[in-house]
Amino acid sequence: MPISNAPFSQAEFDRRISLTRKVMVEAGIDVLFVTNPSNLYWLTGYNGWSFYVHQGVILTLEGAPFWWGRMQDANGARRTVWMEHEQILHYADRYIQAPDIHPMEDLASHLRIMGHGDARIGVEMETYFFTA
Repeated sequence: MPISNAPFSQAEFDRRISLTRKVMVEAGIDVLFVTNPSNLYWLTGYNGWSFYVHQGVILTLEGAPFWWGRMQDANGARRTVWMEHEQILHYADRYIQAPDIHPMEDLASHLRIMGHGDARIGVEMETYFFTA
């Protein structure tokens, strides 16, 4: 989605990300996985009612954040986040309520591919629908 259609300016998103990264550095976190819907919106503009499935924002110390969630919700992310479509990652619907696979396996795979397999990863835990 072009930044011109986003709910805030690029400068405002950059300010928010900068503040978050400052706290990440202070806490010794290389990658932050944000799960609270209001914080997803605060960092990316993502606005959807998909919080009942696994989703989040991957924020590293450099570059734009990544939105990650269910494949059918990725279309909503494409319409609401300010980042390029390459920053939108999704997992297949077959992960939902499956007894043999879990969406977090997909997230872990993305983190490894991105070079963060051995990183210090912080996870936002105070989210009603997200359970550790």
